[in-house]
Amino acid sequence: MSKENLKGMSRRSFIGMGAVAAAAAGVAGLAGCAPTANGNASATDTADTDSAAQGAGASDVHIHNVTDTSWMTPPAEVTEFATEIDCDVVVAGMGYAGMCACRELAEQGKKVVMIEKQPEDTFAAVGNEFASLNAAILKERGVPHIDPVEFYQNFMKITSNMPNPSLVMKFAQNSEANSNWYLDQLTDDDFASMTTAFFPPTEHQMSELSGIKFWASVCSFYGQECNQTKIILSNKAVAEDKGAEFHFGTTAEYVIMENGAVAGLVAKDDSGYIKVNSKAVIIACGGMGGNPEMMAYFMPDMAQALAGNDALTSMSANDGRGVQMAYWAGAHLETTPVAGMNMKGLAVPGKMNCLPQAVWIDESGKRFANEYYPTSEQRGYQTVFMSRKTKYAVVDNNFTDYRQYTLPQHAGFTANEENISSLRESLDTAYAKFKGTYEEPEQTEEEGPGGHGPMTQVEWIADDTLEGLASQMGLSGDAVTEFVAQMERWNGYCDAGVDEEFGRAKEVLFPVKDGPFYACTFDPVLGETMVTMGGIITDGEQNALDANYEPIPGLYVSGNDCGRRFGTEYVTPIPGCSLAFALVLGRECGKSVAKFLG
Repeated sequence: MSKENLKGMSRRSFIGMGAVAAAAAGVAGLAGCAPTANGNASATDTADTDSAAQGAGASDVHIHNVTDTSWMTPPAEVTEFATEIDCDVVVAGMGYAGMCACRELAEQGKKVVMIEKQPEDTFAAVGNEFASLNAAILKERGVPHIDPVEFYQNFMKITSNMPNPSLVMKFAQNSEANSNWYLDQLTDDDFASMTTAFFPPTEHQMSELSGIKFWASVCSFYGQECNQTKIILSNKAVAEDKGAEFHFGTTAEYVIMENGAVAGLVAKDDSGYIKVNSKAVIIACGGMGGNPEMMAYFMPDMAQALAGNDALTSMSANDGRGVQMAYWAGAHLETTPVAGMNMKGLAVPGKMNCLPQAVWIDESGKRFANEYYPTSEQRGYQTVFMSRKTKYAVVDNNFTDYRQYTLPQHAGFTANEENISSLRESLDTAYAKFKGTYEEPEQTEEEGPGGHGPMTQVEWIADDTLEGLASQMGLSGDAVTEFVAQMERWNGYCDAGVDEEFGRAKEVLFPVKDGPFYACTFDPVLGETMVTMGGIITDGEQNALDANYEPIPGLYVSGNDCGRRFGTEYVTPIPGCSLAFALVLGRECGKSVAKFLG
């Protein structure tokens, strides 16, 4: 569709045809070395009913809360280079995916150049643990075997069959071998510092809830002696020994295209621009969490849902350059919302989503969701569509028993003796404050989930009666009456074994009958994600696809720039799926590129 044909189209009709699809319309491979605009039209080519778009980067364009799409505009072609390098393949990004792809290619005898923006002397990996199906070290520790097909079926169920099935199955079938390969440089002392979060399971730890399965099959490296930075650098040493060339403190700028195929990559370091001539490029730059405008474009569901003090933010500083480079080279952008890690309603650690055994109450005194929806990342999704007024998690004096019914997952809780004792202490502290008998003790360690570090301490409110608790929660008038009635209904559901309001599973119906009663508050501020998890559509080989869903020769995308590995939100049937998918599929990407190179 030409720019002229788009003029005069209303915002409503444009969005109706799909803003992202329109942006991708007419995408073609770039001719020559110069990066050019991707296709004939972009989202900024549309016209509003009140004003015409002014081209890429126009500040008056508002699509899904996107006010700036200047990232779609490629940089000017570089013609003068400080250095020129020839190789078979260049990898942009030395994270889990990029490093594993690099090592695999080097081991297959390919000449590889790695481009990494971090300085070598301060390089640090992001993350600590990764899921693994049947890694040798897990087998040694007694972790039960996981059937890859069963994992695949369960994963596709959770994600509504949205991910690329080839990528998910490739992960499941290759997790064992690739995990062992990734860890093969570690010593016995290194493995001694590795923990296996949620294993052995505690007494009431569950493996299935409401038809969704979970596995405690994770390699956790939180220790000082051996962490993920050390492991990635051990893989680097293998790749380097096989001839791989590493350039730290260097940023990837754009992909060089000739006649619709990859011809190399332009990078930049302190000395100037570097031209890397190659037949293939692997983009593994880690997502777009540091680019709120790109997040708004790729996460329109959350961008449209923002309210009050909400904002799209991320712990990640990655600016989306990997997705940009692939797009400028002709790659198809994802057309459904990109997954974020814990973006859709996962509250401050220690509250709400992390307290699924509690009863969740809104400002009117009513429940509003199935508090124990199995996948933690999707558990608080309903709060996205609610007021940002304070919400509450309510429990009774038996909560230390109920808290032990857990699932092994991200944001999970290990119900060991230490953590349950800490919880009891927190509840007793709240009650002592209510009674006026509290005395400040010596500082104690915060309650924390095994393998995930300490959680934010919950500040509990306590009272002998539900009416009194409601008053302390800030409820008044009809809300107090509704709250007491709601708790009576809830206790009836627990007695009957059927939650007639939100269908919470029978195994996790815990009454609120025995005082003292406790509550903690949650003030929703949504829109934060740890990292983003997609952007570019690929095939099962992680070969980027063009506007017609045809592979672009030589262009590969892996890690958090690769789309369609999750649904619209991150999920963890095993804790650590993000790093696991990156390292396992990173190596598989290396295999695909080696096959392409011949």
